Amino acid sequence: MNSIKKTGRVVGILFLLMMLSGATGTSIRGLSMSLVESENFLTTVLENSLQMKIAILLDLIAGALGVIISIVLFPILKQYKRSLAFWYVILWVIGFAITIVSNITHLSLISLSQILEKTEMLGVEHYRTIGALKVEEYYWAHFFILILFSVGAILLYYVFFKTKLIPRFFSIWFTISAAIVFMVSWLQIFDYRVSFMFYGQNGVHLIVLTLWLIIKGFDSSHSTLQKE
Repeated sequence: MNSIKKTGRVVGILFLLMMLSGATGTSIRGLSMSLVESENFLTTVLENSLQMKIAILLDLIAGALGVIISIVLFPILKQYKRSLAFWYVILWVIGFAITIVSNITHLSLISLSQILEKTEMLGVEHYRTIGALKVEEYYWAHFFILILFSVGAILLYYVFFKTKLIPRFFSIWFTISAAIVFMVSWLQIFDYRVSFMFYGQNGVHLIVLTLWLIIKGFDSSHSTLQKE
C-alpha cells in the first residue's frame, strides 16, 4: 500500500511538471486571433519565431508527460477496471498525437513567414490568409485536445471516486470541472464564445489535485481497490 501512496506523489510531481511546461508554453507562444488581424501578422511571427519554437517544445513536453502519467497510473487503474485503464492511456496518446499535428501546423506558419521574408512578400494578402488559416487549424486542434483531456479526466476521477484514492469531495469537484471544459470546448467548436473563466476553473482544480498528490499521495488506508 505504501507503493500506492508513493505512486500518487510521483503522479503529482508529473502533473506539476506538465502544468508548468504547458502554461509556460501557452504564455510565450504568441498566437492569437488579434495577432492575425494585425497588418504585420507574418512579420510578428517571424520576429518571435524563436520563442514560438520554445513554446512548441514545451507543449510537446507537456503532452509527453501526460502520456507518462497515464502509463504510471495504469497498474493502479487496472486494479479497478482494466478497460478504463486502457482507455485512459489511449486518450492521452491520441491527445499527444493531435498535439504533434497542431505544432507541426505552427512550425509551418513560422516557415511561411521565413519564406515570405526572403522574397519580400510579407504584405501579400493571399499569404496572410494562409497564415490565418494555420492559426485557426492550431486552435481547432487545441479544442479537440481539451475535449480528450476532459474525457480522460472524467474517467480518472470516476475511478478515484469509486476507490477513494483521494477524498470523494475532490473527485466530485474535479469531475464537474472537467465536464465544464468538455461542454464549453464543444460550444467553441460550434462558434459560441464563452468566458475564459470556464477554462480558468479547470486550472484551479488541477493545482489542488497536484498539491494534494504531492503532499498526501494516494490514500491507501481508505482505498477500495480490487481486481476486476
